[in-house]
Amino acid sequence: MRKLLSLTLALALCLGLTACSGGGNGGSGEGGDAFTADLSAFYDDMFSTVFPDPDNAPAMSQVTGDYLDQLYPGLSEVETTQCLVYAPMITAVAYEVALVEVADSADVATVEEIFQARIDSQIEGGAFYPATVEAWQNNSEIVTRGNCVALFVGAEKDDMVSAFNAL
Repeated sequence: MRKLLSLTLALALCLGLTACSGGGNGGSGEGGDAFTADLSAFYDDMFSTVFPDPDNAPAMSQVTGDYLDQLYPGLSEVETTQCLVYAPMITAVAYEVALVEVADSADVATVEEIFQARIDSQIEGGAFYPATVEAWQNNSEIVTRGNCVALFVGAEKDDMVSAFNAL
């Protein structure tokens, strides 16, 4: 089963590469970490790879507007070129995916701080159930590539992070 999941993830990562825009710098020197991808296509590919059986996948919905401001205070004030946040429809489920590409690289640290504040708020009482708090403690990770910052929360966090890093 693990080999099948790995093979499926590798295939999805290859397909995900087609969603990337060409940076043109060849990845050399200090500017080599320029990174641009279609984050919506990445999310769809990654989610269907990590959860190939829709009956066993968490029911996620995109978070926007006032609800986004409640979950991630300050994020709507950052100038972004892409901002996708997905949260479970049931708060007892510890899954969340936030994918943000900032317009200015100086804002990367701000988004990382906002994501860390989200993790901290869930650990410090935002998550009501002990298992959910534990999941936020042990199964959340912030990953940065160029101007893109991602937050992955869930039991399959390592697979999600691997898919993002493979872009």
